Amino acid sequence: MSVTQEEMAAELDLKKSTYASYENEEGNTPPAKTLYTIARKFDVPMESLFEVDYTVLGSQDTLKISDREIYFPVSVDLAGTELIDVVPANYQAQAGYISDFSDPAYIRSLPKISWDLGTYESGSKRIFQIAGDSMLPIPSQSFVLGVRKNYEELVNDQAYIVVTQNDILFKRIKKEGDTIHLISDNSFYPPQQVKADEVLQYWKALKAIIDIPTHATLSVYEMQETLQDTNKKVNLVLRRLGNPAE
Repeated sequence: MSVTQEEMAAELDLKKSTYASYENEEGNTPPAKTLYTIARKFDVPMESLFEVDYTVLGSQDTLKISDREIYFPVSVDLAGTELIDVVPANYQAQAGYISDFSDPAYIRSLPKISWDLGTYESGSKRIFQIAGDSMLPIPSQSFVLGVRKNYEELVNDQAYIVVTQNDILFKRIKKEGDTIHLISDNSFYPPQQVKADEVLQYWKALKAIIDIPTHATLSVYEMQETLQDTNKKVNLVLRRLGNPAE
């Protein structure tokens, strides 16, 4: 079934002239959000929009891609173990990933490590370094191994690396309509909400590499007690400032 440029532009919420410029071989490259929308609409891996020439494929080939039967080459070490791309936690690295994750040249430039710790779910895997204490007891600067999932495969209450248009987050998720609730294991942090169409990638967390602390650290419960005690002392000081007679 043929689709006109005008119809496709309407489906993607674009001006006809903008969409037409994407079809022109010498035209503009669609932004990541538009590519994500196209991949979702046609149920194909986003990477295939860069790796596959759809103009030379027959209908059966296109069907196989839609059914996720397409495979892309992966890097392996001398022992044949898959080398997994690593996204560091620093701001520059994560900002670069958000803008260029669909660029094969960028992905090839990421650091890689060999991680053969057993058999996990099949699928594309990636390692993300996390920052912050919102998912304690997994500490900041840990490395989380994730396997790529699409929206339909998400399971409530499981932990995922969630790549949005603005950030890379490590949270448990809960789907509710077109809203994704992002929930921290550390109850000190309130849940966050994002719209499903604002999410670029989901990576189901499988394993984590953490550093052994050099000294004992406070538990989440102890930190909460300390914070509550501090709040009481601050409130007492504020009351006395407001009523010097106390």
